[in-house]
Amino acid sequence: MSIVPGCRMRLFNALSSTGLYVGVFLVTIIQPVVAQTPTQKQTPGQIPAPVPSPPAGQLPQQQQPPAPPSSTDFVAPGLREGISPQLNRYLLGPGDSINVLVQRPPGRYRLGAGDSIGVSVLRFPDLSFQAAINPDGNIIVPLLGRVSLKGLTLEKAQEKIRSGYNRFVVDPNVTLSLLAQRPEFNFSAQLNPEGNIIVPQVGTISLQGLTLEEAQEKIRLALSRELVDPVVSLSLIGQRPVQITIGGEVNRPGIYPVNSFTPRVSDALFLAGGSAMMADLRQVQVRRKLVDGSVVSQTIDLYTPLQNGGEVPNLRLQDGDAIIVPRRELANDATYDRALVARSTLATPQIRIRVLNYAGGGIVTVPLPNGSTFIDVLAGINTDSANLNEIALVRFDPERGRAVKQTINGKKVLSGDVSQNVPLQDNDIIVVGRSLIAKITNIIGTITRPFFDVRTFLQFFGVYDR
Repeated sequence: MSIVPGCRMRLFNALSSTGLYVGVFLVTIIQPVVAQTPTQKQTPGQIPAPVPSPPAGQLPQQQQPPAPPSSTDFVAPGLREGISPQLNRYLLGPGDSINVLVQRPPGRYRLGAGDSIGVSVLRFPDLSFQAAINPDGNIIVPLLGRVSLKGLTLEKAQEKIRSGYNRFVVDPNVTLSLLAQRPEFNFSAQLNPEGNIIVPQVGTISLQGLTLEEAQEKIRLALSRELVDPVVSLSLIGQRPVQITIGGEVNRPGIYPVNSFTPRVSDALFLAGGSAMMADLRQVQVRRKLVDGSVVSQTIDLYTPLQNGGEVPNLRLQDGDAIIVPRRELANDATYDRALVARSTLATPQIRIRVLNYAGGGIVTVPLPNGSTFIDVLAGINTDSANLNEIALVRFDPERGRAVKQTINGKKVLSGDVSQNVPLQDNDIIVVGRSLIAKITNIIGTITRPFFDVRTFLQFFGVYDR
């Protein structure tokens, strides 16, 4: 190899003025990945031959990126079809925690910020060097100055440096190796109250109201400005606190926090004390307010799977969702098995019945399995001194805000009269007296008074008893 005539003086002056001398290094950070010109032959003491690259578009087994997450993974089988797309996907919001895994793209390795390389020039060790690629994707090369290697394969980067040296050295023999790969660009973040996260080297981006797939693509596009074709995988590692509104035919309607990581409709019903006696679980409504202010709803049939022994569909709930359990029409009672519902997880497993027994003295609370009927209460009443002909069943009606009374003939219940053996509800009150007309006329006359809720209804009977 010879120096191009006319360049000897420039080469000598450049090397003399800078005092540059970087020897060929012998110890590397990791096993070098070397790229060599195809015609170059291996000689003793030379940097090893390049490590074979996997086929284009394929990563080594341990570097295969995980499959992208799906926002629809949280919908139970049988509910995916026919469900509103807005309810079929999880939407990110303040308090959600995500994990982002960033990997290099499939195919040949492409250089980027943070990579460390070594360059050896055969017979000209003064031109050999090692460098780390800066955040802009550049390195400083002796004689050449700033050279951009961002996005280049090892072979392309080697050829670019060789072409630059070719202006000073005739047909230089250049070998480039990768000393250290840039660190994994992985991070975790929690959405702040505005729905934003901070992405390293990028800054603040908003994920409010996005699905997991949309958030993953937005982060990938943002990182593409800093990294070379990043492969991004996003997963939800922590869900924001969920508060839902439950109304209609449930025992304790209201607003409830749900602590389950994957809150379902059945979880909500459990918190609300289960479905009430007149609930129609065939038409449960789930309503959700979207980011744009619109409201979408979905009707879910929780009853039919109970009949068929199938899986109860459970849509994953999100913060702010509302569940409405409608009232069952009396005309459909024959097709609705309330005892079946009472034995399921969609109802509270136990109900409490208060018995105000003047014949036995005082008021007692009787726990019974859900689905119990009036005859189950009679088993604990002393029938010798009680007036069984007229027993009052007092129940709070939330729609009218007051108590309603039903008179039941206990003797007919004991004789097998199904019409008198009514199903019981949680917080029902049974009033038994020696003589219903004479002893408790004042109670029956005042139970039509308005009550604020079931608590004041129960307190009324507690105060009366004292």
